[in-house]
Amino acid sequence: SKDAFFARFREAAKTAVVIGCLTLLAGCSKPPSVNDVAPVSRQQAAAIPIVNPSRADEYAGSETCATCHQQAYEHWQQSHHAMAMAVPDQTTVLGDFNAQPLEIAGRRLEFSQDKGEFTLTLDSADGSLAEFRVAYTFGVSPLQQYLTDVGAGRLQALPVVWDSRDQGQGWYHLEPETAGKPDDVLHWTGTGQNWNHMCAACHSTQVRKQFDPHTGGFDTTFAEVSVGCEACHGPGLAHSQQPQINNVITLNDPQRRMAVCASCHSRRAQIAEGFMPGQPYLDYFSPALLDDGLYFADGQILDEVFVHGSFLQSKMHGAGVTCGDCHNPHTGQLQRSGNEVCTACHSPGGSQRFAGLQVKVYDSPAHHFHPSSVRSGPASDSAPVAGTGAACVDCHMTSRTYMGVDDRRDHSFRIPRPDLSIQHSVPNACTSCHEDRDNAWAAQQLLQRFGHTPKAHFAQVIAPARAGKRSAREPLKNLAQDSDQPAVVRGTALSLLGQYGRFANLADSLDSADPLIRLGALRGISAAGPEDWPLVLPLLRDPLRGIRFAAVTTLLPTYQQLPAAARAKLDVALEEYLAHLDVDQDRAEALTNRSLVHQARGALQAAEQDLALALKRNPSWVPALVNLADLYRATGRDVQAGELLQQALTLSPQTSQVRVASALWFVRQGNLAEALTLLTAGHEAHPDPTSGYVLAVALSSADQPDKAMDVIDDLIGADIYSDRIVQLGVSLARRHAAIERLQRYQALLGS
Repeated sequence: SKDAFFARFREAAKTAVVIGCLTLLAGCSKPPSVNDVAPVSRQQAAAIPIVNPSRADEYAGSETCATCHQQAYEHWQQSHHAMAMAVPDQTTVLGDFNAQPLEIAGRRLEFSQDKGEFTLTLDSADGSLAEFRVAYTFGVSPLQQYLTDVGAGRLQALPVVWDSRDQGQGWYHLEPETAGKPDDVLHWTGTGQNWNHMCAACHSTQVRKQFDPHTGGFDTTFAEVSVGCEACHGPGLAHSQQPQINNVITLNDPQRRMAVCASCHSRRAQIAEGFMPGQPYLDYFSPALLDDGLYFADGQILDEVFVHGSFLQSKMHGAGVTCGDCHNPHTGQLQRSGNEVCTACHSPGGSQRFAGLQVKVYDSPAHHFHPSSVRSGPASDSAPVAGTGAACVDCHMTSRTYMGVDDRRDHSFRIPRPDLSIQHSVPNACTSCHEDRDNAWAAQQLLQRFGHTPKAHFAQVIAPARAGKRSAREPLKNLAQDSDQPAVVRGTALSLLGQYGRFANLADSLDSADPLIRLGALRGISAAGPEDWPLVLPLLRDPLRGIRFAAVTTLLPTYQQLPAAARAKLDVALEEYLAHLDVDQDRAEALTNRSLVHQARGALQAAEQDLALALKRNPSWVPALVNLADLYRATGRDVQAGELLQQALTLSPQTSQVRVASALWFVRQGNLAEALTLLTAGHEAHPDPTSGYVLAVALSSADQPDKAMDVIDDLIGADIYSDRIVQLGVSLARRHAAIERLQRYQALLGS
């Protein structure tokens, strides 16, 4: 009956819509098998000796290292690592502080220097113009940023930066649309530009953030202001005093080398302070997989992902190549010039180290089909000019530009695939250069020149899975089990499988020796639901902290339903997890995650306090807005939730959870018409199975069964339906004698 449907909708409106905050997101880890190193099982991993954490007073400083390692020190001095951060003076400051002012958004931004101090005048946290003194330089090429101390030890990255390239543009603003808008989430005074949390760990050596939640200030320390020798080799004071007895960490082992580079050159969340060489990457960082918004569906870089995640996809990584094979570990520069970086292995002479490589000429128009245009000058500089098509990087390491001038190359070393551009709107090297041509032309060129159709690619599975396509379910399972695929791809497939609920079969991957596969399975199970909790429980004792924390967040929603013995095990792991969150109390993300722990344990007052504090730290943090609104609902203050949900909807109108939470709030207030308006607009703009289901129920409740079934048909037509949606269709079609629809829905059930 109509009343039964309306009651069902009312019941849905009572259901908590909680957005879980993912601070354990966003970078990438490394599969354990490289070159001749065998995969490490979870049991073996527990036995790997871990370098003990050290104190800052055990660090000697790079100048001390130079007394014995002069050549390495001189090479390091040429590196971006050495210039990652510095005290400002006439030698370290590249920007022209005598330059003419910039006019941005009707504001006059000025530069000045006096008696060794450098200042910028720009908009402050209250919108007014103020002077800010440069406390440190930050980076060196292709741009230099500047840090300023805004009080209480809090350093912020200034938004006006210096283009340090030859013939560069001088001063420019990274986010000019935020000038004079301190409430903008991207304004330089916000948490996104805070050095203490966002930047420090990768621009200095052995950083400790040390936020004081009582004062709101920082006492951040580092062993060396820049990325020094000991950032990669560990503390060296004891070695400098007794070198024959005490050794530093060498990076001859490929796993160790990759972990050291990945600790900064990856998109990841830090889950513990104090990482040092010799320690497992996933014990200190939780990496991003090939997530939507970070990578294109084919794994190419989209957002700033800092190299490692793309390199993990490459055949080179699978063969045992590491960063040091191409880059000098001390200068950071390439080991060879131009195409020689590649032809040192990919050559007619082959490679003793990589016997499986094809023996052929690559550095030739017969391979790249472009004239071999080279620079003039010394022989060492006679290399194909990047951008002409004759340089290997033109086709196999395309670049994207970040921060206005910073071109960063994709390190997955891929073959151009214009066919995937046609199918899934990913970029390709051909039309990136030949802008007057289309993808069909590029695909035809490759077919003519190579004479074969392209192989199947994981993008053809990942793209529809990201869109929630039901037809992607079985191909995604196959991709997750394909041992020929890189672990980062398989882990990504597992994380996406969670949306298919009971069909996902994720538990089999929890015992994988590869941590990325375990991590992907846990993320998938977290999305799928709590049914597999007995299989997740053992991972609370995983040797890697990143896996343990993923198990914690997976099990947390089931806390009240767990048997006492299982809950006791989770409580032990939760204490470690809470200790991590306590370090990050300056962040809204950590406070929101801590509130979820309190909520699971029934400590609603503590949960509310953390959510309120999260919104004080970042008023635009949508998960805290939605979760606090739901907490108000659960504690009889639902009217107060409306303002929070309106803020969330303004900030994130396309997010399904926000839309549903807001619509259900309107229903609880007796305003079904407003709920329908909101859900209908969302459905028309971007059909989604969660909000689509709620919309169909709401339309039925409003005596509009045909429109409700139209919504169900829309979801089926878009291939983003679930059995629950089809069951709703069966119920509606049967009640309203829609025979054709009834037969069609019944045929789809369980398919």
